[in-house]
Amino acid sequence: MKAALSLKRLLSVIESEKPVGLEDKALSDWSTKNEDAVSYVKLSVSDEQALHYANEDNAKTLWKKIKSNFIGQAEDRKIDAGNELRNLRLCEKEEISGNIARARGLATKCASLGLDVTERELAFYVVRGLTGKYTKIREILKTQREKSIDNLLETLREEETLQNNIGMPTEVSNPDLAFTAVRRQRQKRVCYFCRKPNHVMKDCFIRKRIEAQKKPRFYNSSRKK
Repeated sequence: MKAALSLKRLLSVIESEKPVGLEDKALSDWSTKNEDAVSYVKLSVSDEQALHYANEDNAKTLWKKIKSNFIGQAEDRKIDAGNELRNLRLCEKEEISGNIARARGLATKCASLGLDVTERELAFYVVRGLTGKYTKIREILKTQREKSIDNLLETLREEETLQNNIGMPTEVSNPDLAFTAVRRQRQKRVCYFCRKPNHVMKDCFIRKRIEAQKKPRFYNSSRKK
């Protein structure tokens, strides 16, 4: 509404009081702007809402009343949008691209309500909301906070493809061609754990070594010293 009033050069009458000492043409010009602004504002609300302001003919006072009535609702919507983004979760059978598109939509909604969301925050909420088969990659991505949302999408799409291929039939008519195809595919990949080429995360020896080091070692108390 403010943008529309600004375009019509009427913003001044809802932001400032009526100037003192206006006469003749100056008074006529201000009165015309005031009436136009009142009309634009009243036409922008529903008929039921307009009834509450039917007797108000001062643009600044009218704007102040509308703002006081609706500011509480706007704050509630801002809180709801922020909570919705913070509670973002990957739904069952939801594709990664759809999940990130939903996250971006919520960030846009927050911004429209005056709640800015940085790209780092958005990536944080997306990673935290990963569930199910993405639990392991979620823990790895928590240590890679510098990833942009686009890089995150690329990484998760790769994981999605890998997860979707698990359990697929391995019998083929020509095993040699299948081996060549897999080898070429792996040569194009970069492990997003160690960032080295020619293998994927599930085959990463660095990841396996770190996970092995984290496992508790049990001391055999019966062994003689």
